[in-house]
Amino acid sequence: MLQAEGLIDIVPRRYSVVTRMSAEDAEDVCYARYVLEDASVSDGFAPVRKELVRSLRVAIEHMSVAARMDDMDALVASDTRFHELLVDVSGRSRLKDLWSILNSQMGALMRSEIERQGIGLADAVERHRELFDAVSSGDVARLRVALRDHYLAGFPDRGQGVDGARRSGTSLAG
Repeated sequence: MLQAEGLIDIVPRRYSVVTRMSAEDAEDVCYARYVLEDASVSDGFAPVRKELVRSLRVAIEHMSVAARMDDMDALVASDTRFHELLVDVSGRSRLKDLWSILNSQMGALMRSEIERQGIGLADAVERHRELFDAVSSGDVARLRVALRDHYLAGFPDRGQGVDGARRSGTSLAG
């Protein structure tokens, strides 16, 4: 499975090497996740907004605890849960299946991006606040821009919001 996802190279009867995702692959994975999450929320989330806000708040709290305990595995798991809540909004099982295929790649990417960018785990948590605030306000357009920025702001030519405005910041890739 890891070999099929490009996360490990195996030379039979010799060795295995954990691979580092290329910048192009990282952007591709982030773009795919962005497109799937954007599609999920594009029709809105008004009927489930209160429950969604409550669940996202719990996911952020779990991320914060993981950050304080310097527990990268728990942070990645909580990040995955946070984004899973957004993709579940659509109720489309095949969309979620496609989204789920990228989970291990996103986890690996998130770990390497935190290291590459030299940010703390608490900073990774903070990069989810705009997404949470957009859902809390019920503003679908704001959430869609925030999703694009969350996933793509750190990549060349992709750091523009859906309104075309250039955004600052860097992608955490998850």
